[in-house]
Amino acid sequence: MRVELRITSGSRAGQRELFDKSVISIGRHPLNDLRFDPERDPDASSRHAEIRILGDKATLHDLDSTNGTFVNGQRVAGERALFDGDLMAFGREGPAVEFHAVAAVPAPDKTRVGGSDAPAPAAPVASARPSAPRRDTTARIADAVQEQTGTLRKLVIALGVIVVLGAGAAYAIVHRSTAQAQARVDELLKRNDSLSATFEKTVGSMKGRVAGLDSALASSKRETDQIRSRIKGEMQKGGDADVEELSARLDLAEQRQRSIVSAGNVDYESIAAKNGPAIVFIAVQEAGDETMSGSGFNVSPSGLVVTNRHVVQDAQGRPAKRVKVIFNDTHGAWKAAHVIKVSATDELAFIKIDDAGTYPVVLGVAKQSSVRVGTPVAIMGYPLGTSTAGMGGDINKLNPKSTLGLGTVSKVLADTLQFDAYAASGSSGSAVFDARGFVIGVLFGGQTESNGRIIYAVPGTKLAAQMPPEGAGIIR
Repeated sequence: MRVELRITSGSRAGQRELFDKSVISIGRHPLNDLRFDPERDPDASSRHAEIRILGDKATLHDLDSTNGTFVNGQRVAGERALFDGDLMAFGREGPAVEFHAVAAVPAPDKTRVGGSDAPAPAAPVASARPSAPRRDTTARIADAVQEQTGTLRKLVIALGVIVVLGAGAAYAIVHRSTAQAQARVDELLKRNDSLSATFEKTVGSMKGRVAGLDSALASSKRETDQIRSRIKGEMQKGGDADVEELSARLDLAEQRQRSIVSAGNVDYESIAAKNGPAIVFIAVQEAGDETMSGSGFNVSPSGLVVTNRHVVQDAQGRPAKRVKVIFNDTHGAWKAAHVIKVSATDELAFIKIDDAGTYPVVLGVAKQSSVRVGTPVAIMGYPLGTSTAGMGGDINKLNPKSTLGLGTVSKVLADTLQFDAYAASGSSGSAVFDARGFVIGVLFGGQTESNGRIIYAVPGTKLAAQMPPEGAGIIR
């Protein structure tokens, strides 16, 4: 089913979009299929809802949005069937969209020409010719039998040739397909055998050095061993289709192993030692007097802190009343600060510390991106704010202890980096470091359904491009 969505209110009112896919994601995040303006459509959530198509039926699913999803004025509890002309609203005062199913265009009538039925052509008139002499009836019957028998004999021979050729071709195709599948499996198993020895050595060298990675690698190794065993079993049974599926699974499992091994070989202790003092805990009093916390990092000795736009602004875009920062592992040493720049395009904001002094800075901000899928990263910030171990819970007596998280890059887009790592409330503004200890991203959010395991960051290249002159010296 093709779907047309007509936007009737909000920043995109009057626009239409056509979709021909089974799942249509809707929200303010740039990865959605139907995207609302992140500034002018605040009632819509980042990941607000999905339209799911199955055959000729469509359903609307609310993704635990903040302000709710409505169809014809009624709030959707979980999911609701959609019908042509239904009016959806994303937040009671949020943007509204009409749902329309687009009918397929009928094929042209081939029996009509130029808009009217073409007349049947007249039958040809046979020319008159003299008839041949009439033969004996017995002779005519014998000739007819001979003609029919000859035709049948030729047909039987032709069919026999076709059957033989078809059987031979089928055997050749099956044999070639089986040989190709066997060669593919042999190649995979041979490669995996050579990798196994490397993985075993890596597991031994990682024990106790990087918490959690050695067990993750051992678990991944067990997964590949199970797949190898199933592949061998399927080959003995001749299950080529299953072999292809299992081979693809083995490829993915090996990619995960390589990512874990790469992560295990990074010197995280050095990254933490060189950058930890520059990590900043941020406390904010919003325009409505609500208080919240976030993370950030310092990029100038005079005190220029990088964080997220939504850390220093509320949902309506109003600036914070008060901002204070405290550097990692400094007991009660709060510093007053104020916002000097908020990005109009990205989740970036820059805070200037009011108190004069010389402050620790991160090792560097990467000017050019070398990020690839599978690249290991370290994330430093304050997930869950003061609720984590060692933070004490009392913000007035705070002795901040940042959390070092490990992960890998799972997707690279022009304006967003995606990671397989962990983040939570309070992580916003955390610095994302590569193996050199340079900042390659600024964490700003995650996918709710992933329980904090799929998270997003503004690329370091965008941070470098928008850096105020005071922080230009940190760009590497």
